[in-house]
Amino acid sequence: MTEDNTTAAPPTAVAPEPGVGVAGDVADPYAGAGEPKNRARVGSIRPNAMLFTSGIGATVDLPQAAVMPQGIDAWDKAYARMGGEPPLVLVPRLLEAVRRQLGNQVGELRQPPWLPDELGGDTTPIGIPTRVFPQWLRCTGCDMLAPVSATAFEFENTRKHRPDLARFIHRGCKGRLNKQGVSSQKARARVAVPARYLIACTNGHLDEFPYVDWVHGADKHRQECVAQPKMRMLEWRSNLGPQVSIECVNCKARRNVAELTRAGGEASLPNCRGRHPHLPSYATADDPCKGEVRLMLLGAANQWFPATVSVLVLPSRKVPQPADTVTEVLGLPPAQLADLQSIDDVKAWKKFGPKVMTGKFDGITDEELWTAVQIARGDLPPVVPASAEPIGYDPNYLLAPEWESLTHPTEFLTEDRRNGFKVHPVPVASSLSPVVGEVVAVDRIRKANAFIGFTRIDALDRVGDDATRIAPIALSGKPAWVPATEDRGEGVFLRFDEEHVAAWEAAVLRSDVWAAHCAAHERNLERRQSRTAVVLNADERMPPPRYWALHTLSHLLIREMAMSSGYGSASLSERLYAWRASEGRDPAAGILITTTSPDSEGTLGGLVDLARTQRLESVMHDALHRAQRCSSDPICAHRVPKGQEDFLHGAACHFCAFLSETSCERANRFLDRRFVLGLHGGSLDVAPLLAGVTVDAG
Repeated sequence: MTEDNTTAAPPTAVAPEPGVGVAGDVADPYAGAGEPKNRARVGSIRPNAMLFTSGIGATVDLPQAAVMPQGIDAWDKAYARMGGEPPLVLVPRLLEAVRRQLGNQVGELRQPPWLPDELGGDTTPIGIPTRVFPQWLRCTGCDMLAPVSATAFEFENTRKHRPDLARFIHRGCKGRLNKQGVSSQKARARVAVPARYLIACTNGHLDEFPYVDWVHGADKHRQECVAQPKMRMLEWRSNLGPQVSIECVNCKARRNVAELTRAGGEASLPNCRGRHPHLPSYATADDPCKGEVRLMLLGAANQWFPATVSVLVLPSRKVPQPADTVTEVLGLPPAQLADLQSIDDVKAWKKFGPKVMTGKFDGITDEELWTAVQIARGDLPPVVPASAEPIGYDPNYLLAPEWESLTHPTEFLTEDRRNGFKVHPVPVASSLSPVVGEVVAVDRIRKANAFIGFTRIDALDRVGDDATRIAPIALSGKPAWVPATEDRGEGVFLRFDEEHVAAWEAAVLRSDVWAAHCAAHERNLERRQSRTAVVLNADERMPPPRYWALHTLSHLLIREMAMSSGYGSASLSERLYAWRASEGRDPAAGILITTTSPDSEGTLGGLVDLARTQRLESVMHDALHRAQRCSSDPICAHRVPKGQEDFLHGAACHFCAFLSETSCERANRFLDRRFVLGLHGGSLDVAPLLAGVTVDAG
């Protein structure tokens, strides 16, 4: 798999720092690009990293610098440089889900800007615009601490095809001073690295650490030192761990950062200025930010939590329905829909419009399409009543249509090349019946992902999925489009017999082990959620027993499939369909294991081949047999949260069931081997879900 050649804006293109209460000018990411000392491109990341690990508002650690992807206002300048229309992700169901979160003004799902450098030419490659952040740097030679805007550091990016060498340097550095205050080292250029400290607040703001003000406080020398600050960051080892002090060279005032890590230490930090460095903007003086301020380390895990929406691109029905056509029309860009004012416009558009859009309506008559356009605009009444938005917490409303498509293949095309979907049923091995009711080989599948914002300090699910905690990705706060990506791949789908699952689940709900997990979940929510979070309903957030069992089985299968499919376990991911019957929704019990990639082909067939009857039977038996014993047993097998323990797993650990973050949809929570199979000395007080499938392989 190849990396996407995404481009970062040069540090020289960073906009001037705005004043408090004033939104800053969005810098042109390509102003001055291509100059001998500024080759613009400073690194590359994979397309999906822009959504899940290094997206807008996150700090991206490059080999010798740190940058932050800018908001979509700067991306618009990149699209303008590309010329033509931005590449779109046309998935109506994903667009509708994004609108539920951000509002109906969202009209498009855009793929990231990318235009490679012409071979042998002098053109500037187009990619994701970034800005230098943090802007305070520390010299690795003399420990000098200064912002980029000072004249102390110089940006150097002279190697066109070596963006990893882009760096800031301190020329004429003579190294650290000795006890006499002098240095005997020869002056030479030394690398400057990002200073590690930042401050963040629970409203999603992030700012530079106030080094100058924090060190001086109310000191009488403060004013003259602030006017021309000269700072150093000193670090040494001690028996209490690493110690870091910030010192003013002018007045010798010094403070140890360890003060901030003690109880009540963060009270010495200033109030949040409401800064969003990715936009850039500050809170207004009339409406200051009142969020809780925290000390934050550069690259800390709680600095940035993405808010994303992902769906599978579903196949078309064998017999298209009017409601399906309306849905596809609603997924068109607003500009395209506005041009269709009559049936003649519809005919011309179908003939001369972009094939990527018009192809969705092959087989639909002009009259049917024109009717759908009128319904989409509201000029005609809808074919069916609009679906009600989910009330309260509903993690399954996006999964339900996928479940219907995978479990009712007779109603949909088994091969839909336009939507990148192809499946075929596979006979179920007798040893897996009746627990496994159906096996479907997914030869081709397409997944679409959209980025709607991010949170800081607390993940979105820890604040009750409160949309007001999502930091904006546009200066206006109302984005007209959001970044999106598409992945293509293959997979295996397993549907479990509902009668068997329901009977097993009813028994588990009465068990002591389940009661212990529920109690631990309540304690976990009470302790983990932020003080600014809404009050969460523990029962509402607790997945049912079937989810625990299928989630655990999915992990066991992924670990086993990685040994036979040719893919590493980190390349395989799960999608679970596990919910009990509720009003207006039938129960579901299924696992979809896929491998996807953002390139044109995506996969090689190694995973879908495991869906064959004999191979899947072997994989299932081997996975269950291997999971019967863990190298941490008997500790792992007996693990159940007791007393004040609040961990969200039972008989599961890194040795037997945990997976990487790229594979697990719930961060290795809600796992317990005893729900799936019998363990030596740590079994559930009812028969496990796959008791009839477990085979002793010797």
